Amino acid sequence: MKKQLLITILILISSFLAIAQSSGDFAVPLSDPNKRGKLKAHLNYGSITVRGTARKDVLVKYSAVEDDDNDDDHDRDHDRDRDEDDEDNKNKNKDKSGSSASKAGLKRISGGTMDLEVTENDNTVKASSDSWSNKMKLEIEVPSGFDLNVSTYNDGDLVISNIQGELEITNYNGEITAENISGSVVATTYNGEIRVTFDKVTEGAPMSYSTFNGDIDLTFPATLKATLKMKTEQGEILSGFDMTMIKSGPVQKKDTKSGTYKVVIDEWVKGDINGGGAEFTMKNYNGDIIIRKK
Repeated sequence: MKKQLLITILILISSFLAIAQSSGDFAVPLSDPNKRGKLKAHLNYGSITVRGTARKDVLVKYSAVEDDDNDDDHDRDHDRDRDEDDEDNKNKNKDKSGSSASKAGLKRISGGTMDLEVTENDNTVKASSDSWSNKMKLEIEVPSGFDLNVSTYNDGDLVISNIQGELEITNYNGEITAENISGSVVATTYNGEIRVTFDKVTEGAPMSYSTFNGDIDLTFPATLKATLKMKTEQGEILSGFDMTMIKSGPVQKKDTKSGTYKVVIDEWVKGDINGGGAEFTMKNYNGDIIIRKK
């Protein structure tokens, strides 16, 4: 039995280290550079960028994002002016009591810890951080013929480019952008737009796109053959393709166990492009659905 190569890289950057050390990069070798691989990347707090390249390994670049770079600066400045007197009184009380020392004249070295774990096993590379309090940015270069499963949860965007494979992209508070894709994409977010541009679509592969707040903007080759199933509550559906619309009406359902008879009104807009094909589902609540022809 062929022994699998397992490489684990742990990066633990503590608050005792300088800010300059909270960023860097390293290469992760693949068990078989001639074999197709997969990247699984997840952050609880931050952004992920993945680029397909001609390299035979995976390059991971990481950096901590200081809170001072966020829009909270304005709020803090406003609060500082409003509460200046109260803060001065608190600092005086702290100095008198000896419970904490004054921060005047001290230089900030770090605001917390950052953790990142990267593993490789049988051409599957996993990169993840479980931190909810320290924002991180990941930039990852992979061979262009890679499959991806990439997700982030809080305050970050997902940007993918030049990938030939199956993509599963999940976000919660942020946008999803994928450009120059050859393959298939399943993209889900809650607050943010979804923008995907295809160079080539895998024939027969179903796809799904879903967001609550934001447009779904997709660009496909002119030769696309697909059946589109679309729904938006507060927006428009626009298409650069000629579509053969499929009529939909009430759907009758009966629960054989309880005997309940139910009629469901199907509100989806359905249409075939170039004779139809695999089903592409697109759904949002507040935003437009835009289908462009390349």
